[in-house]
Amino acid sequence: MEVEPSVRVTIDDVARAAGVSRQTVSRAMNGKGEISAATRRRVLATIEELDYRPSVFARGMRTQRAGTLGLILSDIANPFFPAVARGVFDAAGAHGFSVVVHNTDAHAGRESTAAREILEGGAEGVIGFFEALGDEELVALHRRLPLVVADRRAPAPTVASVSSDFATGTRLAVEHLHAQGHRHLGMLDGAVGVDHVRRHAFAAAAAPGSPIVTGPPTITGGAAAAAQLLGEHPEVTALFAFNDLMAVGAIRALRERGRHVPDDCAVVGYDDLTLAADLDPPLTTVHTDKYELGRTLVEALDAIVRARRRDTGDTGDTPDPEPRLLPATLVVRRSA
Repeated sequence: MEVEPSVRVTIDDVARAAGVSRQTVSRAMNGKGEISAATRRRVLATIEELDYRPSVFARGMRTQRAGTLGLILSDIANPFFPAVARGVFDAAGAHGFSVVVHNTDAHAGRESTAAREILEGGAEGVIGFFEALGDEELVALHRRLPLVVADRRAPAPTVASVSSDFATGTRLAVEHLHAQGHRHLGMLDGAVGVDHVRRHAFAAAAAPGSPIVTGPPTITGGAAAAAQLLGEHPEVTALFAFNDLMAVGAIRALRERGRHVPDDCAVVGYDDLTLAADLDPPLTTVHTDKYELGRTLVEALDAIVRARRRDTGDTGDTPDPEPRLLPATLVVRRSA
């Protein structure tokens, strides 16, 4: 196999030239015992022939005692993600994996770059909060590397997914607001990617035509979205926010307009971050177990990794996994 000098040789180029899987190339470089001596010699000879030079990232990953998992987060500054990451790290350690984290800011190019670096690094698999990459790109990644997508519907039946039960959680929030006597609801939608489960669930549960304003899923984004929605729809007496950060922003916007929470306008968030109980007023929100989400993501990925180790072809054609939904429960506090 000849590779143009201007094109960087990747671990996949080596795998194709040697007639083995990319995991086998990784094991040959790491000196692991799962492959035969003849296979290791063939792989190492191919590496020498192609002048394959792993990236610094890859070399760092290979120095780990255990296999490595890639964790792709969309916004590490959001308190939601460190809580999930704790579950990922604890479960990964229990299974003998180390973890390398990438932050993408929900940018398609950064998601693609993170996935490529994880592939080239010889990781055992990847867990991703993919907000921007399309289904086709994720299916292609899955065929090259064990993949579990988080808080997003599976891009294909063959791809594993773990997420909060957003549809149920959103419905519970809307039903609670209706039970409190609110008839004019609005939503602050912070979905920055391709999945809009909460938006669709809100539209289905609320009155037809209930306003929805989209903004970044941050405190500032929530404040701006709330100000816009309330300015355009002053009749609204309750807001459902995409996440707790947007809910905090909504409370700020309401106070700036001289409106009291919940007397003038109720606010419900989503995620039940630690800060939710300490707000003034304490935030009514939908609880999702973030630690359990992280732990379950690793369990799902480990099952795929083990299945592919049994499949010497490593084609990604393992039995279709069942999507996993984690329970969502409403925590009623004083904001609604």
